[in-house]
Amino acid sequence: MLTHAQPVSETEIGQLFVDAFNRRSADDLVALSHPDIEFRPTMLTGSRRIYRGHEGLRTWAAELVAGGAGHQVRVREIRSVEGNRLIVLSEVLLDGEVLTPSAMVARLRDGKIVEVKAYLSDEATLNELDLLR
Repeated sequence: MLTHAQPVSETEIGQLFVDAFNRRSADDLVALSHPDIEFRPTMLTGSRRIYRGHEGLRTWAAELVAGGAGHQVRVREIRSVEGNRLIVLSEVLLDGEVLTPSAMVARLRDGKIVEVKAYLSDEATLNELDLLR
């Protein structure tokens, strides 16, 4: 479980969110998230297109565990950008091997993640589609 005596930076929040995903820790995901979170995972995980609020995030994490998804995410770069947003460029791993590039675009409110859109694509394609803004 996350315990922080002092506030963390925006980029640290992005890394901690990915770490919580890799541990499949619903409690830590919720601790990093605003109560009004709207989470849009990739089609690789989850049964819904949008999970809302802490309960929705817990539902998604439970689906992830129940489905036996063994993949992990490795962060390549985290950018804090204008408008309280984070861009997490990463790659999805299975058994230590890279499956695909990925990215997460998050918006923060009150130091917590309030919106996430996850993509299974490379940075160049996401830029071409204007999704990293």
